[in-house]
Amino acid sequence: MVNIKEQWAFHSNEPILGIEIGDVNNNGQNEIIAFSKSGRLLIISLSGKKLTELEISENSSIWQAKICDIDRDNKNEVILGGLDGLLRAFKCSLSYELKPFWAHQFGASISGFLFEDINNDNIEELIAYSIDKSLRVLNPINGSLIWGQIFEDGIGDAIIYRDSTDLRTKQVIACGNDGSLRVFKGKDGDLVWFKRFKDKIRCVSIFKSKNRELVVCGGDDKKLHLIDKLTQEDFKSIQFDDYVWKCFSFLHNDENYLLVSTYSFEYFDESFKIDDIEFSSKLTCLNQKLVIKWEITHINTECLIHTKIGSNGYIVLGTTKGKLLIIDEVSGKIITKIQKKSCLNDLKFDLNSNILIACHDNGSIFAYFLAES
Repeated sequence: MVNIKEQWAFHSNEPILGIEIGDVNNNGQNEIIAFSKSGRLLIISLSGKKLTELEISENSSIWQAKICDIDRDNKNEVILGGLDGLLRAFKCSLSYELKPFWAHQFGASISGFLFEDINNDNIEELIAYSIDKSLRVLNPINGSLIWGQIFEDGIGDAIIYRDSTDLRTKQVIACGNDGSLRVFKGKDGDLVWFKRFKDKIRCVSIFKSKNRELVVCGGDDKKLHLIDKLTQEDFKSIQFDDYVWKCFSFLHNDENYLLVSTYSFEYFDESFKIDDIEFSSKLTCLNQKLVIKWEITHINTECLIHTKIGSNGYIVLGTTKGKLLIIDEVSGKIITKIQKKSCLNDLKFDLNSNILIACHDNGSIFAYFLAES
């Protein structure tokens, strides 16, 4: 079981779209950065005190943030990406002043970015992808382009694939609004293979099922597609009632499980009150034989993480209706349920302090202490 206790609450006057935890100013302590709909950045201590508030992109939402050492000077930088398409890297002073390091302009909103030594030059690169149809590998020292690839439409998700027989062989697997799934060599961006589906693909992951490595993807055709990584053959597809929104695998007792969340846009119909909607969307856990191990119905998932609390693994999930759920990874039993007033946009868990941070559409940020009982 998990004990959960609310530690503090912070309230902003605008939606908080996401959060990240890390040592922002390199003082040996982690802080929280929270980014807003209007392009503002809040830096908050793990005790809930606002340290500073900064305007980053005027009236332009920030979607993504990462705190990491990108230039190998043993000090973290802050990387931000959002609606205006400008990927920004900053250095942070001890007084929490962000100083521009470099910036790289995309033609439209940045969907996400990864940090990985993708070309085996012993330097971790930034791999960023955008609604402007481009996927770009950038030099972390100055933001210059190393290689790039173009889709026919915007790119929604990407992952790094590492060959288990040769860890130096890495690929970028990305999916897009054009319905395509594309695999590129990490070294130079050459296209290895691709698949095209009839509708937008929103998520991609890797799953090991018995002796097969499968590329898993899904989206607006409401199907989960499983493709043999070695032969590129369609292995299986699973039909859902709603858009396939997120998918990822996790390991428990040497067995892999695949977690799939679906998403419904019913709440966009303003004639319905969101509290009155019984969502058809759900969270499904599949075992290595791709048989349902457990399933939670009538939840619309906005964000989820897989983490250890004590010695056991849990799924922590936030919903459109503002619920925070902690779920046992093995049984699918809901251990904890907390209801707040608005959509839960993002979750992060700090393993060092056992603090879970959740941010909401009404500007609220909550901190919870988690521990096994």
